[in-house]
Amino acid sequence: MEENKVFKPRVLFIKTPDPKSFNESIIEALSKSLSARGYETKTVEPTPENIQQTVEEIIEFKPLFSFDINLDGMIFAERDNEKKPFCDILGNIHLTWFIDDPMIHFTKLKSVLNSNQILYLTIDVEHGQWISSIGKNVAFLAPGINPSKIPPMMEKDFDIAFIGPITDPSIIEQNWRERFDDTLFGFAVELGRLIYRNPDIPIRFASGYLISQFNPQFQEAIYNFQRQNEDDFMNLLVEIGLYAMNLRRWNIIDNIDNFEVSILGQVIGETKENIVIYEDIQTQQEIINFLSRTKISLLSQPPFLPSGLGFTVFDSVATGALTFVEERLSSKAFFTPDEEIITYHPMDFIEIEGKLYQYLEEDVKRREEIAKAGRERAFREHTLYNRGELLANIMDDIIKRSLQEEENKPEENN
Repeated sequence: MEENKVFKPRVLFIKTPDPKSFNESIIEALSKSLSARGYETKTVEPTPENIQQTVEEIIEFKPLFSFDINLDGMIFAERDNEKKPFCDILGNIHLTWFIDDPMIHFTKLKSVLNSNQILYLTIDVEHGQWISSIGKNVAFLAPGINPSKIPPMMEKDFDIAFIGPITDPSIIEQNWRERFDDTLFGFAVELGRLIYRNPDIPIRFASGYLISQFNPQFQEAIYNFQRQNEDDFMNLLVEIGLYAMNLRRWNIIDNIDNFEVSILGQVIGETKENIVIYEDIQTQQEIINFLSRTKISLLSQPPFLPSGLGFTVFDSVATGALTFVEERLSSKAFFTPDEEIITYHPMDFIEIEGKLYQYLEEDVKRREEIAKAGRERAFREHTLYNRGELLANIMDDIIKRSLQEEENKPEENN
């Protein structure tokens, strides 16, 4: 007698090129977690050269779900002379996890808004609210660490590491002066500084507020620009957000005088003598390895995360470096300040340098205790295996609701 075959829902992971290697690490851990929950998984890596072969593999695999990062793995096909997401044609549910602001990927997002086969996952509550406001299904899924990528505890060779990239904001302003007229230049600089001063205000909200403060002629011009060139307007907001990020990072670094700071990543502009630049450290794994040898990790998140924490924060805490991060609503939800992480106010430079001195010179034992506690919590509660459990619950719920709908159909037809 044949044994009853156990139904294993199939999940297709679509891996795409990523210079910093975030995607590969995420997919590897989530695939392992979902497999442990009874899902059958497969990973494909489409390229222009193998796209037809990849499509054939997908059709043969018949996934119930497909998954990518930042909509980068969305495959399109033609049906009835119309370009459609492949998930619409195949009939599976596609999950895309925005690991930064969906606004940065607006062109890709706009191209799939007509599809009802996509569930959007976000790492920031505000991102989810924005996608919900345009009528799309969304769920929150926090970042986490891939435990296999985190080295064991090791000796600390460096005092302070700061994660780049960083550009002198005056260089960005000069570029804008050459490209923008005086009014648009003033708007861009003022919006960037508004976000700099208020890092918890979403840039989309701040933009609308600031536009209302300008004269009616400018308001009409900018609203026309937004309506007629929506992609360009979103790209402008991204540029302004990056300006605010660099304004904050540059000012933090420029106001640290008494300690050597190692900057990981590209730096554009002239820095002070106490700054050491490691421009060749770019990938997620390279950053993790450096932080594992560092006493204090000083992080400044981009303003595209107004309430949440990014992947780098979790990686940093897990390495055993004492992690400094700007105070955020979510920072208290994931880690306990002064017990597992240290929070700071990004414009209080005296506070920042004071806390650096405290934990480098005075409270060495306390620094090690906090770093150890943060690392333990990251491994206990904030792994991508944990997030895979939540993802499995989301997919289980979709399957359950789909089966209930199928069961109700005969009743509806009677």
